[in-house]
Amino acid sequence: MDQIQVLKTADIPTGIVLLDRRLDGGLPQGSFVCVYADPIAMPEAFLYQFATVMKSYYFTTNRSSKFVKMDIQKLGLDAEYVNFVDVYTQYYLNEYGQFVVEDKYRDKEIFDFVDDQLTKITEEGGEFNIIFDSLSFFLNLSVEWGLKDWLLNKLYTISKENGTVVYCYLVKNLHPVKVVNKVLDISDVVFDIESERVGERIVSKFAVPKLRGKRPVSEYFRFYVEEGVQVDTSRDIA
Repeated sequence: MDQIQVLKTADIPTGIVLLDRRLDGGLPQGSFVCVYADPIAMPEAFLYQFATVMKSYYFTTNRSSKFVKMDIQKLGLDAEYVNFVDVYTQYYLNEYGQFVVEDKYRDKEIFDFVDDQLTKITEEGGEFNIIFDSLSFFLNLSVEWGLKDWLLNKLYTISKENGTVVYCYLVKNLHPVKVVNKVLDISDVVFDIESERVGERIVSKFAVPKLRGKRPVSEYFRFYVEEGVQVDTSRDIA
């Protein structure tokens, strides 16, 4: 009987030192990652950390890329290798920088824009991460579900065929359960990020309850944002 050989893929670091140590180097190459998060917990800090580890393409939807870059730098992170794809400006502003009046065709056209950008990225090749900040933006657009499903499968396929890590931020308590479950089901990795009140403080915590190819981080660990994401060393995950 022939033996089945399991090839070990390289790990891609998250940039969160104690987490990478717990994961023996980082996330498996070719992972589609859902950052499922409460907005008040500042999940964008995780996205910034992921983006600055290596060459990354950062798709911005809720703010102009110039402001996202400013916030990355304010945290003391190096944005030199972050390539921004400004979906926000493409969708909301015209060539004069003015907000566009409601246009029923723009929701569909923005998928065409993203398709074109993803094609250029994959044709360029090399090693890179992709960050979607946020996937929720696309899931809330007024288009048929088929287009949204196409985007999910496009990103998933890119992660596998290019051996890259694709991070998608999904806002908690915003989408119908069936939509959330669809995203969580296709995801190889799920970051669960939330905040809770403890006495007179708001405490943020995260876990990685789904992690194909490695042992999940099922316990929650507190973190704070200071020069990126810092794990609370009183509950060191190393």
